[in-house]
Amino acid sequence: MQFEEVRNPGTPVSVMIVEDQTAIRQLLARYVSSTPGYKVVAEASDIDQALQLAAEHRPRIVVLDWMFPSGTGLKFLREGLGGTEPPRVLVFSGNTSDAAVREALSNGAKGFLEKCADFGEFNEAMRAMTEGRVYLSADIAEAVHRMSCHPEPGEFKAELSDRELEVLRAVAEGHSSKEIAERLGISIRTVGTHRARITQKTGLGSIAQLTMHAVRLGLMDEAPVSH
Repeated sequence: MQFEEVRNPGTPVSVMIVEDQTAIRQLLARYVSSTPGYKVVAEASDIDQALQLAAEHRPRIVVLDWMFPSGTGLKFLREGLGGTEPPRVLVFSGNTSDAAVREALSNGAKGFLEKCADFGEFNEAMRAMTEGRVYLSADIAEAVHRMSCHPEPGEFKAELSDRELEVLRAVAEGHSSKEIAERLGISIRTVGTHRARITQKTGLGSIAQLTMHAVRLGLMDEAPVSH
């Protein structure tokens, strides 16, 4: 089974695989490498090595395991997403606890997929990363919804305008303020105003909280999930 080709196959999307289990890492690397439009530029077996290789190769997508003998993938998210074009991180893990999902999404991961997923769903997740969208598998989306039903202190329900809902969805999908402005035909300053109003009305500030709220409101229905 192959990925659907990316829109510009002449410019391969660079990918780094971060996985401590050698067989899984090699399998993913070979699978991605065999697909037109993608190129594996680095493989890492631990977070320190991943940080070093990410700085050297600057991959566009990082497929990141979450559990390592020395800790979790949180260190990579906190230290490896700097610069003007940080990689888009797809967490690919057997640990789908609420804590893992919350930590990953709140620290910059753009997708979360269970290791038991088939290659078809892995394809969908990779395509979402390539296209700049958020990807949550069905069970992960359910976990996000469950967490959103038990909000952190300070969150409250509020009526958002149609434009604020559009901005909320775009933020949850991982778009920058500049991208949202271009998408909606408004200024970056206006996007900032809408984001501030969303935060004021809902009490939510982090990307994880906003993503959970967008899922709860049904704004992420077009994001690919397994069935």
